[in-house]
Amino acid sequence: MKNQKQIESQAAENILKTIRIPPCPEVVLALMEEARQDEVDFTRLVKLISGDVALAASMLKTANSPFFALRNKANSVQQAVSVLGLKNLIQIARGSALQNALGGEKIHMERFWERSNFTAVVAANMAGHVAGISREDAYTYGLFHDCGVPVLMAKFSEYTEKLAASNRTAELVIHIEDQHYATNHAIVGNMLARNWCLPESICQAILVHHDPTIFTHSNDRIPPVACTLVAIQLVSEHIVAAFQGKSDDAEWHLGGQLAQDYLGLNDDDMADIREDALTELEEARAYR
Repeated sequence: MKNQKQIESQAAENILKTIRIPPCPEVVLALMEEARQDEVDFTRLVKLISGDVALAASMLKTANSPFFALRNKANSVQQAVSVLGLKNLIQIARGSALQNALGGEKIHMERFWERSNFTAVVAANMAGHVAGISREDAYTYGLFHDCGVPVLMAKFSEYTEKLAASNRTAELVIHIEDQHYATNHAIVGNMLARNWCLPESICQAILVHHDPTIFTHSNDRIPPVACTLVAIQLVSEHIVAAFQGKSDDAEWHLGGQLAQDYLGLNDDDMADIREDALTELEEARAYR
């Protein structure tokens, strides 16, 4: 006879089987494969990007953003690629593909993508203050950490209402998701990240990003780099909330100080990070 845990596990497994995880687009997989070569063929990269209108537009838009401060605007994919460089190129390709894959016509996700983009911008900025984390990984994780949310939103018609209800309480959103759907967006997001061949540390961070105990309990399964990414994300979201004039959510109240301590940041450090981040956020908002 099955016990309660076995029944719950089976229910969760059955739910997960019905959730469609969007596959990583072939063009992104091809770009990542080319990027791993000892000698990268940039001509092939340009051809791959040029064959995807949305991706080409994202590359040009980013290359011509205030961040790169070009005197003469890039007017071709080839020029954009030369400006962006390989790491930025892959980063943009993943982000653009993610938004296209998850932002279906019936889902109004403007606020979600804005918040994710802002979090990624601040996380990349914070990577300059934290040892052992690249700006590229911090940005990618910031963009993808809540990617399970739109997947669940597409699956469950009432999901938005449940999410809004959780924002009015001190209860963690994943607990509410578990109660109603026998799974949560951290688990689903981890599945998507693995499907999209993201680095292992980012996949692990997505899975545990709502668990503040990772900062205080040693866990051989969760490497320090994943914990650091989660800590950076929490601080980033705190800064983004202030920038958008919103209150901190339950995540910050439960794990914010733990994340700050884990990163070894004092109040002066936080003030410096916040000042740098707000400048970049103003530029990001102006360009959207």
